[in-house]
Amino acid sequence: MSSHAPSNDLVVVGAGVVGASVAYHAARAGAAVTLLDAGRPGCGVTVDSFAWIAASRLLTGPSAAVRVTATDEYRRLEVELPGLPVTWSGSLSWHAGESALEAGPGQKIVDAATAATLEPKLLQPPDWALWAPGEGAVDPVGVTERLIAGARDHGAQVHPNVAVTAVRRDAGGRVAGVDTAAGSLSGTTVVLAAGVATAALAAPLGVRVPVDPSPATLFRFRAPAGLVRTVVNNQDFDLRQIAPDRIIAAADSPERTLAAIRSTFRGAENVELLSARVGARPMPADGEPIVGPVAEVPGLYVAVMHAAITLAPTIGRLIAQELVNATAEPALTAFRLDRF
Repeated sequence: MSSHAPSNDLVVVGAGVVGASVAYHAARAGAAVTLLDAGRPGCGVTVDSFAWIAASRLLTGPSAAVRVTATDEYRRLEVELPGLPVTWSGSLSWHAGESALEAGPGQKIVDAATAATLEPKLLQPPDWALWAPGEGAVDPVGVTERLIAGARDHGAQVHPNVAVTAVRRDAGGRVAGVDTAAGSLSGTTVVLAAGVATAALAAPLGVRVPVDPSPATLFRFRAPAGLVRTVVNNQDFDLRQIAPDRIIAAADSPERTLAAIRSTFRGAENVELLSARVGARPMPADGEPIVGPVAEVPGLYVAVMHAAITLAPTIGRLIAQELVNATAEPALTAFRLDRF
């Protein structure tokens, strides 16, 4: 990318947490940014995210090195964007039948007594668990809205409820902007950060983005205050408390999840299922983010990934650096589209 001119006139398509992060960081770096979304910001797949800042969840693979920066990146954003809705509760992970635990970055192995101290309502604390004291969770829509407010503060134009129908090209084949139901908008660079819709927007340009929807169910429950203190991850669910009388779980079955909560925590016998929503996570074919310029269409840039809540602050900042400074960020090298 170092041979390309800087991109200071950006159109970002998709105002989920990834697009919002790109827009914020690019506008903060001095680019003229226009952010578009077919709906309200953060109300696509982002709203149905469990929203765990799971910095240590993966030990291997290209995205592992980016994940470990997530805690520091969110701490940075808290300074830059006061009021960012983050809860630093730590996370406690265990799985029945595991014979050996391997601690990742920021994790340590704790015994049953420590697990019981961290989660006092556990009926039967695991013999061993992984404790990540630096991790936490976010209000995903709140974070997205705060990033967008920050982008606006740096001059970005934000257009909710404006669906992009096509990416425009000039006579030479270079990106010239986008067409929308409300008219055309110009831009020298278009960043497709539209989740599963990214593939459909890229296809008419002759670009295949191998990303498919991956269903993920989020359950909301009424629960006693203080039932869960950390982000709990085990073989049955990812679970956390989001309000004094509310918990959420990422899991597969409402009946099994409710039964597992009641059998795991003291005082959970009256936990009540309130809702279940299925989100269509954008899942790249190999599970790793797809991030970078598209050589066949100058001016087109793709940013689509799973674990967006964890990765968005780091990758959004790196994307902005690539585009505004015309550099190639080494941390993004493994995520290029041309690997497929």
